[in-house]
Amino acid sequence: MKTKNPRNKSSNRSIKKAILAVTCCVILAGIGGAALFHLMPSKDAEPAAAEPVKEQTIMIGNGGDIIIHSPFYRSSAYKKDGDYDFTPCFSNIKDVYGEGDFSVIDIETCLPGKEVGYSGYPMFKSPDSLVDSLAASGIDMILLANNHIYDYGNTGFLRTTQVMKDKGMLYTGARHSEEEKKYVVQDINGIKVGMINYVYETPRSDDKKGLNGIAIDPEVAPLLNSFDPNDRESFYQEIEEQIKAMRKDGAEFIIVYPHWGIEYQMTEASWQREIAQKLCNMGVDAIIGGHPHVIEPVDVFTSEDGTHKTFCAFSLGNQLSNQRREMMRLKTGNTEDGLFIDLEITRNKKGDVSLTGVKYIPTWVYKNASGPTYSIVPVDDPSTVEEKTGIKGIQAQAQASYDRTYKIIGDGVNKVSEAYGF
Repeated sequence: MKTKNPRNKSSNRSIKKAILAVTCCVILAGIGGAALFHLMPSKDAEPAAAEPVKEQTIMIGNGGDIIIHSPFYRSSAYKKDGDYDFTPCFSNIKDVYGEGDFSVIDIETCLPGKEVGYSGYPMFKSPDSLVDSLAASGIDMILLANNHIYDYGNTGFLRTTQVMKDKGMLYTGARHSEEEKKYVVQDINGIKVGMINYVYETPRSDDKKGLNGIAIDPEVAPLLNSFDPNDRESFYQEIEEQIKAMRKDGAEFIIVYPHWGIEYQMTEASWQREIAQKLCNMGVDAIIGGHPHVIEPVDVFTSEDGTHKTFCAFSLGNQLSNQRREMMRLKTGNTEDGLFIDLEITRNKKGDVSLTGVKYIPTWVYKNASGPTYSIVPVDDPSTVEEKTGIKGIQAQAQASYDRTYKIIGDGVNKVSEAYGF
């Protein structure tokens, strides 16, 4: 009879335990693998659908210079409750201002307060109510960088920006403090538009910034968007930084508003064309200029790399003023003419935002010697101007204004249309 070996029994138990452990590991691995299989996305799974791009079209209106000369203050027609109300001047143009989604205009003045008093040329000081009149007529933003914003020094400058803030009026070109941005990026019905305004400086021998030869206090000077036409390289560096900042803030379309050029010259200067080309190279989409008090041509620029186009209106002329031909050295009547331009901006299915249309509305300032009273009259259709405005005997003057305007912009209008395909 054979004796049992206890070591064989122990060995068998060890073998069984090892087999059981291996089996459990396989089972657990299978369960874990199955779970992991369900947690991991399939290589063939469809990616999450991107939200569709919202197609959108907006229209931004742009007008020329608003200049309140002394006869406006002498007129009883605008005196109201111990102050002034210029709303009647805009009664025939307010539908044009309100037609688009957003409207912009320039005021060549400052707002130093009633106690200081009001005046016209050469030192413009206007009532706060001018802002109310513009807002009531459909204007959404006012450009402040111009050669008369410092006509009452620091007080007039800083009070002007404060009035804008108090009245809830958007503005650019001047700031109330260095904490404010030099530009506005506005969401206009779903499209973010960046807008910035600059004025040219007049040279001085003391190295201070100057406007109309007036030295600007160094404490206030940084609050004004300005550039030296004789030092354009510094301007290019400055504005390129601002363009980048606007893009970072979400701007999909950028408009630059320069207060520039040579007064009463109906063609742009060579340095204006140089600046326009540089801005085009930087990706600016539109340039809307003012200051010369006459309309200058419209044009389109193509970037040096051929990838970008920029619409440019060198000067929109006077939207409202008392610069009548009978009192001007320039006897052609061009100082009575203005141009209101609507820019149609569209986001397409791909998400690209671009200029898709331009509407030109020539305007003419009607003056009734009785009062006197003034009215901005749209003259895009001179044949119906008397019927639309109720002002008799102005059709011939409206037609003459229309003809003067298209003599200047006609070729450019065709060039722009061909370049953009609209």
